[in-house]
Amino acid sequence: MRISTNQFYQVNGEKMSAGQSKVAELQAKLGSGKQILKPSEDPSKSNLISGLEGAKKRQEIYTKNVDAGETRLTAESAVLQSMTTIMQRITQLTVQSANDTLGVSDRDVIATEIDALRDELLNLTNTQDLTGAYIFSGNKTGSPAFVEDVSGVVAYNGDYGRLEINVSDVRSIAVNTLGPDLFSAADFKALDDLVADLRSGNGAGVRTKLADVTSISDRLINSYGAMAGRLAAMESQRSVIDETTLRIDELLIREDDLDYAEAVTELSKQSVALQALQASFVKVAELSLFNYLR
Repeated sequence: MRISTNQFYQVNGEKMSAGQSKVAELQAKLGSGKQILKPSEDPSKSNLISGLEGAKKRQEIYTKNVDAGETRLTAESAVLQSMTTIMQRITQLTVQSANDTLGVSDRDVIATEIDALRDELLNLTNTQDLTGAYIFSGNKTGSPAFVEDVSGVVAYNGDYGRLEINVSDVRSIAVNTLGPDLFSAADFKALDDLVADLRSGNGAGVRTKLADVTSISDRLINSYGAMAGRLAAMESQRSVIDETTLRIDELLIREDDLDYAEAVTELSKQSVALQALQASFVKVAELSLFNYLR
């Protein structure tokens, strides 16, 4: 009888312990909202979930990169628009001044305006972002893109590094326009010569410079188009990232998130079974004790 009683306590004790563990596990899952609490429960699914969570974190990084890239390119866009507007004005003035009927005072007024616009273009090439970085200097962001010596000669001062940011596992997009994509030292000399021709009354020289002015304008328009293309690529990539994140979330819900209705039902079932086992254990234990005392 003693052996039978010991076996009874051992077997039922193990059953109650297992039942309590199952109830505790279900309660923990309901608290966490996860199907798996420990990788050992399902190593294969745990690896899948870990991979999905890693992919989601990368999408978050790519989203931040796209935000930064769009901010940078939008800033460039504003500067390039200003440059283009200035060159349109210079072109208009050059065409106007190519007319030999203009008087000396008229040419001088035009020369003064073009000279001021030339200086504004140089200032714009050395635009800095909110961090103080020169946006057209390549990777030499601590140095002005263009410098002018005491004699008025302008030279490019940056390098030719492209600043690229990762926007996916397999794609990066350049977010900077280089100074030489906009102007060359010869462009500023051409504008200086145009001003000199206007002030000296050299109509033939002014007409010759019209081709240079048109070339500068065309280059700015092309650079603006290239920048706009990169900005559009950023916006398109944002849609790809959003879609990818949505798909990852759907997979995580399926593979990782707990089905609360199913879990609550199972918890209720396990709790009832545990309570029944405990009640049965108590009754049998009391009966065994009564028989033993008799």
